[in-house]
Amino acid sequence: MNEEARDLAYSIPWRTSGVRMGSHRSYMTGSGGLTRDIVPLTMFPDPRRIAIRASLSDPFERLLVRRAEQPSAIDIAVLVDVSASMAFEGRCDKISLAADLAHALAICTERAGDTFALYPFDRELRQDILLRKTLSRGAHVEAIERLRNFAPDQPGTAGIVEAGAAIAGSKKLVFLISDFLWPEEAARAAAEALAFHDVIPIELRDSLELDGLPDWGLLNLRDLETGRHRLVAMRPKLKARWRAQRTVQRQHVALALETASRETFTVSDNIDWMRLASFLLHGAA
Repeated sequence: MNEEARDLAYSIPWRTSGVRMGSHRSYMTGSGGLTRDIVPLTMFPDPRRIAIRASLSDPFERLLVRRAEQPSAIDIAVLVDVSASMAFEGRCDKISLAADLAHALAICTERAGDTFALYPFDRELRQDILLRKTLSRGAHVEAIERLRNFAPDQPGTAGIVEAGAAIAGSKKLVFLISDFLWPEEAARAAAEALAFHDVIPIELRDSLELDGLPDWGLLNLRDLETGRHRLVAMRPKLKARWRAQRTVQRQHVALALETASRETFTVSDNIDWMRLASFLLHGAA
């Protein structure tokens, strides 16, 4: 994996209620972090944090103390589509890209003190390669290696509903990695399953899927999702129609996911780590 990936980071625009110490803003109070408010000593009995100026100017002559916000950890869940369409290899290997992204995110969670979980899915949640939330670096490495060596062969993405059930509970930062060659109904199901969480969709796009097609020729094409072969007489009008249909499909999927997620980040053929880091930190590619 590119060493630049180690500089990847993420941020959340919401406060966590996690009780474990971490690096994100939270609703918890403690002895460290930013000043949250000023309260009477009787409410927060820590005389080390007496606010002298505020106490002297208090009209009720109360002894006031500064109450600090306690930075907390969050749970990170990486959901990876491993359905048959992810097996397409043209100008990139989608599964390898997904593994690289998961590896970079695992490194980030280690630095931030957050937990990491990996949930690969196709028509079901893949119990054979998933990793439930953990702080173990060794477990991260093993799970990501299993993902990298996985050969997608099952159609469908219904397993994302199982993944949504598996991560139910406290609000999590969820990375949804896929080529999103989904029907609109599947995208709606994903949005409903993940609606409670902060979801960042990452689209993996192989430019050869359409751009690599010739304008003219007799092509024997195979649908990776169904396994069916089709003999096609390619011509410019048909190629243009396929491109238009793909654009419409992407728009419908994006709109369906938009109700429960942030803006989609697109990886085309290879990962631009600097652009991805900017997107995760500032919300813009």
